[in-house]
Amino acid sequence: MKRLTPFILLIVLLLSSCSEPLERGKKVRDFTFIDQNGEPYGTEQLAGTPWIADFIFTSCTTICPTLTSEMASLQKMLKEEGLDVQFVSFSVDSEVDEPAVLKKYISNFTDDESDWHLLTGYSQSELEAFAREEFQTFVLKHDSSNQVVHGTNFYLMDSESYILKEYNFSNEMYKEELRKDLKRIK
Repeated sequence: MKRLTPFILLIVLLLSSCSEPLERGKKVRDFTFIDQNGEPYGTEQLAGTPWIADFIFTSCTTICPTLTSEMASLQKMLKEEGLDVQFVSFSVDSEVDEPAVLKKYISNFTDDESDWHLLTGYSQSELEAFAREEFQTFVLKHDSSNQVVHGTNFYLMDSESYILKEYNFSNEMYKEELRKDLKRIK
């Protein structure tokens, strides 16, 4: 029996570590912006539901179509799993990305906008400060270019808008990891 005790203790520790809640990071301040339908949308509508956020813009010629495609893939996968989650994409170029432009853009990636809101309706400086202060990520728009440099991670938020984790979509396992993490907070 003495030989089994360390083994049993190890198993208990391993199993208990798997069920620990995700550690909360920064709480994102309350916000209300305008979605692709021209409607106000923000933390009030997100309250009580976990959400996944990213930063994109519609005239992006590099990574944004891939990010948006990945978000659409997450939306489909998590819906098939029966997981209730909202998706929020903040436009990093709100001067160009008016609601009608966002509406047309999202239609290229999904037929279901019920749980996915592309947000705009702020100045460039407001968005740059919001991204930096709330998500600790960067957004830089140079006057000499129509492209915007920005972070490319996905952020898992809990139902009270605390950042739980960020995911790099270039990691092949990020979807599975995000799915498991979302199940842990449900």
